[in-house]
Amino acid sequence: MADLQWREKVKRITNVAESGQHVPEQAKIFGMGCFYIFFAFIILIFLFLLIGFIQKGHYIAASIVGLICSGGIVIIRRIINADRLP
Repeated sequence: MADLQWREKVKRITNVAESGQHVPEQAKIFGMGCFYIFFAFIILIFLFLLIGFIQKGHYIAASIVGLICSGGIVIIRRIINADRLP
């Protein structure tokens, strides 16, 4: 009996997650805001690593970190500028 109730709860959660209609708009905005803050923090860490590598003369490592940082910035810009999904 308890197993059937648990199974129904999992089905409802799966349906809500697939449709996305029952998620409040404020929760979506909050989640994306947290994602942007986390991603910006990671990019700042990579920028500090980039500056440190350049100051120490490790140009190959600096170029690799620079490419990773540039890729992260491009990804964030594309996410921000993407069209809203219905």
